[in-house]
Amino acid sequence: MKTILLSLGLFFVTSLAMTQDWAPAGATWHYDWASFWVSGYVKIQYTGDTTVAGKTCKILKKERYTYDWNQHVYSNELIGYEFTYEENNVVYYYRNNQFFEVYDFNAAIGNSWTISGWNGTNPCDSTGTVVVEGSGTETINSVPLKYLKVSPGSTSTWAFSSDTIFERIGSLGYMFPEPTCVVDVFEGGPLRCYYDNSFGLYERGIAPSCDYITGINYIPSEMKASIYPVPATSNLTVETSQTGMKRIEISDILGNKLIDAETIRMKLTLDISVLPAGVYLITVHDKTSLILQKKFVKI
Repeated sequence: MKTILLSLGLFFVTSLAMTQDWAPAGATWHYDWASFWVSGYVKIQYTGDTTVAGKTCKILKKERYTYDWNQHVYSNELIGYEFTYEENNVVYYYRNNQFFEVYDFNAAIGNSWTISGWNGTNPCDSTGTVVVEGSGTETINSVPLKYLKVSPGSTSTWAFSSDTIFERIGSLGYMFPEPTCVVDVFEGGPLRCYYDNSFGLYERGIAPSCDYITGINYIPSEMKASIYPVPATSNLTVETSQTGMKRIEISDILGNKLIDAETIRMKLTLDISVLPAGVYLITVHDKTSLILQKKFVKI
């Protein structure tokens, strides 16, 4: 009997250890954000509890911090609040006067669940679907976390901006689904950092720091280099005053590296004809410092 009770006790403790708390004390997410000439980040933070439709919910405050490259103005704004709760390893969020599943960590490969778009007027259908393509476990900050690989349903106009969702952390894209029916309409970009008091800080390395506003720290050094034409069509020329080896990288607004080149010349023309029309980030640096980091439009 003692052996059986001990085994049950160990199973119970192990089960508890594998259960991940959603939005615990100190929970804070930072997401990349960029749109045309404005760049920065979105911060989502657990601020307290409340009751919504009979459920005790975590209040998540959403704020955006940006810099306008045309007006040279910093700004921050309150985007709004989300009300979420976790039950039996499923995270729910309140949209359009009812709760929807945002993450279902009980789902097996081939399973799906219904997600909801933004409250009020939105550019797509009000709901969509998420389909599980794979799953596994990864250890982050010494904590084993289950993850799901997901994709949008065949007719869904809402999806996560990353195909990977982790327990405790959420989507490696933006926390909530974003519209896929229109281009350049989104609330947040890929995850930069996650933190809570017991888990600690998890940084993905897509920004120098969680609250970094892209390029602001390097405005003075941009006088050392220039790019043209802006907007660009099939070619983009980079001209610098620096001699020696330089690395030039072009990424999309989600941080995906698309072009990577090295040169010792002070002037280099890049073929960007393969890039779709949109907003991109160009970074130029030598062995010791960042020379230029700037957004440009390809038409």
